[in-house]
Amino acid sequence: MQLMQYFDPPTIDKQILRKAKISDIEIIPIEPHENATPQNYLNNVKNYIHLYGGQIQLGWIFLIMGNLALKLTAHAVVKRGDDSLLCVTPNEYRNNKLRFSPDDSIECLIKNNFLPMKFIPLIQNSTLNEYLDIERDMDELRLENSGVVKSIDIQLMHLKASALYPSILELAKKHTHKNDFCFCGSNKKRKKCCG
Repeated sequence: MQLMQYFDPPTIDKQILRKAKISDIEIIPIEPHENATPQNYLNNVKNYIHLYGGQIQLGWIFLIMGNLALKLTAHAVVKRGDDSLLCVTPNEYRNNKLRFSPDDSIECLIKNNFLPMKFIPLIQNSTLNEYLDIERDMDELRLENSGVVKSIDIQLMHLKASALYPSILELAKKHTHKNDFCFCGSNKKRKKCCG
């Protein structure tokens, strides 16, 4: 069975960024701090600033699901004295560079020291909207419960998402052209991957 997953493409089309209302993107270096842990963005930055100075800069990082949806994950990086930005959090999807869009308004969206996500459909489809609603509900549970979610709640949401997955996969195949990055997340063009 072919799979589809969120991926970080080498480039993001400007039309996709317009749908997300993103205009300013910076490519910043990733230099994980020795005590930093994955996905603990805010605390990693606070610890770094405590040791070396600087300020917190909030913003968004991007992943695409099957050329169907854009996932924006709120992220925190260090703003150094010369106004340059540095990511100090290890990231399994990205080696040494991060595509980042600064957005100070994220501060009012933080709950229980956890950063939010946004899910933006790139096509109009009711099944996709239903699937993304499940993603939004899972993120809301994570934020409201300080990252600790009951396993039964996660199982129920995964069950709902699993029922929709075959339709979403077919949509991804339909909306991924041969010169698009493949929906499977390989970062290869579809014609050289899941053709």
